[in-house]
Amino acid sequence: MGQVYRATDTKLDRAVAIKVLPESFALDADRVARFTREAKTLAALNHPNIAQVYGIEESESGSSGVTASTPTRALVMELVEGEDLAQIIARGGTQGVHHRIPVDEALAIAKQVADALEAAHEQGIVHRDLKPANIKVRPDGTVKVLDFGLAKALTTEGTGATSGASALTLTSPAMTEMGMILGTAAYMAPEQARGKAVDRRADIWAFGCVLYEMLTGRRAFDGEDVSLTLSQVLQREPDFDVLPPDVPPAVRRLLRRCFEKDPRRRLSAIGDARLELEERDEPAPAAGATTGAPVQSRQTTRLVATIAAAVVVTAAATYGLVGWSAGPPAAPQRLTVLPPAGQGLLPDPAHVMLSPDGRRLAFIAGVSPVSERLWIRNLDDLVAREVEGSDGASLPFWSPDSTRVGFFAAGKLLTTSVTGGRPQIVADAPDGRGATWSTGGVIVFAPSGNGPLFRVSEGGGAVTPATSVDADKGESGHRFPSFLPDGRHFLFAVLPQENGLFHIDIGELDSPDRQNLMTAENSPVYAEPGYLIFSRNGTLAAQPFDASNRTLTGEAVLLDDAPGDIATYYAADWIGSVSSSGDLAYLTTVTEQSRLAWLDQAGRETGTVDVPPGPYIAVSLSPDGRRAVVGTLAGSDSSIGVVDLARGGLTPIVTRSRGWVGLPEWSPDSRRIAFSSDQSGQVDLYVSGADHGDVEPLYQSAVPFKHVTSWSKDGKIIVFSSISAETADDLWTLRLDDGKAEPFVRLPGQDEFGALSPDGRWMAYISQVAGRPEAFVQAFPGPGEAHRVTRDGAQDSEMWWRDDGRQLMVIGADLQVLLIDLTFTPDISVSAPRPVGRLRFAPVNTRSVDATPDLQRMLAIVPEAGNSARSITVLKNWLHIVQQKAR
Repeated sequence: MGQVYRATDTKLDRAVAIKVLPESFALDADRVARFTREAKTLAALNHPNIAQVYGIEESESGSSGVTASTPTRALVMELVEGEDLAQIIARGGTQGVHHRIPVDEALAIAKQVADALEAAHEQGIVHRDLKPANIKVRPDGTVKVLDFGLAKALTTEGTGATSGASALTLTSPAMTEMGMILGTAAYMAPEQARGKAVDRRADIWAFGCVLYEMLTGRRAFDGEDVSLTLSQVLQREPDFDVLPPDVPPAVRRLLRRCFEKDPRRRLSAIGDARLELEERDEPAPAAGATTGAPVQSRQTTRLVATIAAAVVVTAAATYGLVGWSAGPPAAPQRLTVLPPAGQGLLPDPAHVMLSPDGRRLAFIAGVSPVSERLWIRNLDDLVAREVEGSDGASLPFWSPDSTRVGFFAAGKLLTTSVTGGRPQIVADAPDGRGATWSTGGVIVFAPSGNGPLFRVSEGGGAVTPATSVDADKGESGHRFPSFLPDGRHFLFAVLPQENGLFHIDIGELDSPDRQNLMTAENSPVYAEPGYLIFSRNGTLAAQPFDASNRTLTGEAVLLDDAPGDIATYYAADWIGSVSSSGDLAYLTTVTEQSRLAWLDQAGRETGTVDVPPGPYIAVSLSPDGRRAVVGTLAGSDSSIGVVDLARGGLTPIVTRSRGWVGLPEWSPDSRRIAFSSDQSGQVDLYVSGADHGDVEPLYQSAVPFKHVTSWSKDGKIIVFSSISAETADDLWTLRLDDGKAEPFVRLPGQDEFGALSPDGRWMAYISQVAGRPEAFVQAFPGPGEAHRVTRDGAQDSEMWWRDDGRQLMVIGADLQVLLIDLTFTPDISVSAPRPVGRLRFAPVNTRSVDATPDLQRMLAIVPEAGNSARSITVLKNWLHIVQQKAR
């Protein structure tokens, strides 16, 4: 890929490597632009096992064959002392052992290479040309991988594999005595050799080639020329019999998984390889102990779990394990799983998923939206493991073989191994709303709350539509897909709901065809031996289903389990998960009873409001300070009502059975209330008098899921949020004089909770453009810079202006109450957030708190003590209930 020179950086007085790129490269403007973009990404890689890219330099003096007016371009890189791995293999390792590198030394090098690949893959960077010549070993044993991503940067646009022009022929020092001219072809994955697009699994194949070569002293694929080498890659298997006898069995298995020619069957994450290499160092079991065979019988697993539960039943309160009773194997049994100490489960059942093999649970838990993380618990164990790098995670889903978990976080779709390691980015997903993983290695997912479903390979790569939204039928989006057993057809929910029910359709990979199957409260999941599990009037139901013909058969049978009411308006999208072993998992909760209480700035409770406890989810103070409006949600019924703060009592003004009405906001004269409702078939904006229930449409459009967030002090503008298929939640403004609505903030990720300043010149809002919720202030109506006013995260909830417009109140990521001072001279100047207190409870919803105009007090929805706990129920042998009721 060019000539490399040792050089001195005279500015920083350090030795560097300068890689001068090929002369032909400088004449191709498109390649130069693409390479520059790629180099910027590579420069962001900072890992001890990756050679750092410092920058790109240009020289106007051309080299041989290039005119003086054509710049010579070069990469300035970290200078890595030592030999490359090809040289080490040529002489048999750093200890001089003939023909191959000793196993321990080879595995130590391989682990560092895997670390480097894992870090790059996490950033979405694929090497594409991993080989011994691109791996250097310093004298102290540190491994450095070179040339990440340069193959992509130098190849023709749109070519996934390394093209013929870039299939370099290099003399391998390991093979010079044989006169072999070999190069990149020997390390190409089959899909790369065929010229197809590649992803990180091509690096895993090349990693296997490098590891095999270190252990054996010979190439895995060893043709006399490029064409014969590629032929071997496509048609033959490596000779595993030549592996030294001291290679551990786990490493042999690892190599076989790296060399799967079908990338869908290949090891999907290099982090798994790293873990295999780390676990080889664990001590062997004592004599007579079980060896922990990879495949246990299901009966043995269940017996161990039952005995373990019996032993620890007295410690249930501490470890969160209760209710697993012994009994006949066919009888239903229930396991209750509590969240880790200090963590809370989210109210949405879509955040709880049982693995297909029935051995593990994946769930989301935390103390606030920013701190929510993915946890994995083996049902045979007493504790759950927090997944590294899963901050802000949501909506987990399992691979068919139960070895990996997918989830959404920071605007991405990611996957991670159940044994640990960094999550791997698969695709962009600004506001993910469900995903499913097929046996064929395809993930179908909803990247946002609106628009069609998309598909992507489990290893990443091209993202293409899997469904199309039929706007002529009033559809606004598809979400929460779930594959059927054939791995080609999948169930999904169609938006909007009608009378609280989703249309459930069946889609098919590689086909635009789909069929309507049923209507349901939530998106169902398939369960063997032929049922769909969903919720009917708050109780789990099992509907006979012929998966081969994709038709419903017979009548639905109600199970005895009722997950209970969910205190969030979107929670009915999904009901839970089912394993292939006859187990079912769901979130157990009750209608959340909360009360209204006054808090001071420090978050201390100073008084209560005389209203009965209820399932409150939103509160808003009237500008005159005399009343509050609250939203409630009990099951599928919702309402809004007005509270007299002096005398107490709650007066309902709008109710909706089996539908949505809520998230209310006062007019500045305290006479009217704007709110959202789905009474038209989609969520639109409405207005009602504060003393009566006369409802009038305020704003209706094809833009779905509109929610009022503020009403300007002059009464002329309403700020609302709405979902976009491209950018998730966006902020819009509605002028009440002419009914014109237009977007104000449309950044990637969620942009919500817009609040106009008292003088109407500034808009404060919460945005996830930085990957997590942060508070911003921007000139209104614009144009102007978005000023970020928090640095350590914010709750995805409302924020408030002081009545003079000189201060903002924000709830921080850790529930701290933050005050931010603002000055205008004439542009805005923002102080550092100043903590003045902390909420003593996790908000039950994003609209759980409202502040008085002077920011001295807050009216809050406070969960009733002992009434907000949630748990996970695993129902074993649910089919027994169906069989008993069918008699």
